[in-house]
Amino acid sequence: MAVGIVQLDDVHVEFDGIHALNGLSLEIHEGEILSLMGPNGSGKTTTLRVIAGLLIPTRGHMLFRGSTITEENIMDLRKNATLVFQTPIHFGTSVFRNIAYGLRIRRVDEREIERRVMESLSMVGMSSAIDRPARKLSGGEQRRVALARAIALNTQILLLDEPTSDLDRESKNVIEQVLQEINRDRGTTIVVCTHNMFRARRFAHRIATIENGVIQDMGPAIRVFRHELDTLLRDENFANVFKGHAMALEGEEGIVQVTLDNNVMIQAVGDRTGEVTVTISPDDILVSKEQVQSSARNCLMGEILAIEGDQRTAALRVDVGIPMKVNITHASLRRLGISKGDRVCLTFKASSVVMY
Repeated sequence: MAVGIVQLDDVHVEFDGIHALNGLSLEIHEGEILSLMGPNGSGKTTTLRVIAGLLIPTRGHMLFRGSTITEENIMDLRKNATLVFQTPIHFGTSVFRNIAYGLRIRRVDEREIERRVMESLSMVGMSSAIDRPARKLSGGEQRRVALARAIALNTQILLLDEPTSDLDRESKNVIEQVLQEINRDRGTTIVVCTHNMFRARRFAHRIATIENGVIQDMGPAIRVFRHELDTLLRDENFANVFKGHAMALEGEEGIVQVTLDNNVMIQAVGDRTGEVTVTISPDDILVSKEQVQSSARNCLMGEILAIEGDQRTAALRVDVGIPMKVNITHASLRRLGISKGDRVCLTFKASSVVMY
């Protein structure tokens, strides 16, 4: 039976009469990866701040290892939990000094500090940046350094607010892999806020959906994902949901070929055959002008029908025989130099195709 390391009971948080949390109850199991999933303004970030000990509930109780958290003992929680914000704040000094700061505050030996800094930077693939000014790094690099800073502290609980949003594909994959690694090797309890259910399903053990400051559903990732997908499938505006027929590939255990409309064929990880529904997250598709050398099994050529989006990302609609939506950063759009009517290649892994 899973043990609760943190428990929130009927927690309310109010800001100037606005209810951010409305009687939220949540138990976090020790050693799990839990994803808090919900739209903007649902209460995800507020919940993280409560768990980190940065906010004391207006009403309700929080327990850490069975003890009720009060103003008198809240430092016990703060010493054992680290929160990585969506927009990291770095000192105007080197990457090394930024990561070492928290360890020095905790009076860690200098030799141990150097070891931890090097280890955490290696884990996030940023060893070569150790002497660079942290504020001069790209957005994705700054996120990785912020994660390295949290990893170096080696606290029991790691909390992350939208750690992969608006990042390039490489940084997203690195961050997800590191989270899985420290959870597996160190037993770190991890809570991740996200609005992307595909990424939540990929690496979380459990998912809790939150809306209007209340937990709406909670359970094993695959069950909650399927429930959320059922809801999305009823939304005609939802992107990249296709019906198809799956068949096993000879000599390719665990891989199936799915034939979609207009004889568009893709490969997916799984063993389901027959009639299936597949989904492909717009964030998991790589856009290039030509076919790229890659281990990814899927590469579809198509014409850009439209380029839309907001301040965060550009949304491409591409006709590859079926209409597909792809999200890329504005920096990638500028680098590619593509526009409506251009032909592009969409590349994605078989593991990015979710069969339902």
